[in-house]
Amino acid sequence: MESCMSSMVKYLLFITNFLIFILGLTVFGLGIWVLVDKPSFLTLFEEAQSVSGTTDSFNVEIYTSAAYILLVVSFLVVLISFFGCCGAIKENKCMLGTYFTLILALFIVMVVGAVLGYSGDLDTTIKNPLKEALNKYKDDATVQTDPLFAYKDAWNEVQQELKCCGVDNVQDWAGNGTHNWTPSSANKPLGCCMINQEGTDLTEDEQLVCRNFTQDPESTVYNFRGCYTMIKDKIESNQNTVVGVAIGVVVVMFLNMLFSFAMCTMVK
Repeated sequence: MESCMSSMVKYLLFITNFLIFILGLTVFGLGIWVLVDKPSFLTLFEEAQSVSGTTDSFNVEIYTSAAYILLVVSFLVVLISFFGCCGAIKENKCMLGTYFTLILALFIVMVVGAVLGYSGDLDTTIKNPLKEALNKYKDDATVQTDPLFAYKDAWNEVQQELKCCGVDNVQDWAGNGTHNWTPSSANKPLGCCMINQEGTDLTEDEQLVCRNFTQDPESTVYNFRGCYTMIKDKIESNQNTVVGVAIGVVVVMFLNMLFSFAMCTMVK
């Protein structure tokens, strides 16, 4: 009976750690992809830094640091799961003990990280920088060597990619006449008017109609919802999935700690 129990624990520990090993490699690749192909709104923040000459309001390092943290954590997961696989299959007490210690430390770090991440303020990290970035937009910037041209291009790319307009909604572009619209009849950037809500690319004439159209955030034709609103909705729509996966990971880690401790006591 003890031999049967030992074999079951051994293979359960091996299988779960092998799956975690594959997952760790996948997340490591994802971290590299995030660094190589940055989201367009990060490009916007970087352009805002060059235009404003300040780094205080646009904390891009938060996001790039997150990608590096993702790489480090995924590497540790791969390393730890390697110890788990080898320790289980070889029934090596030293490797199992090392695995238990490492996974306990990672478990504590994950719990602390989850608490800190959950307490983050989206308004501070995303909305406020976007609001400041919007105020510096100049639609008449046409010289490619001008930092304002790259800034304008970044804003249009963000709005086209996320299918959004402004920060909260299209009405953010209203008002104070500092955006130097081209043509002067326009009241929003070109990026708001590249694609309609049906996913169809607009012609140049349709783009002009859209740019002259009333700033109605409830439009059923154009994508006039805000970029921050889109990002926030995306995060909130995936929140339950993320929490579910996180709970699953924590449960697996806790079970693996128990399995590795049990195997350490069984191995002679």
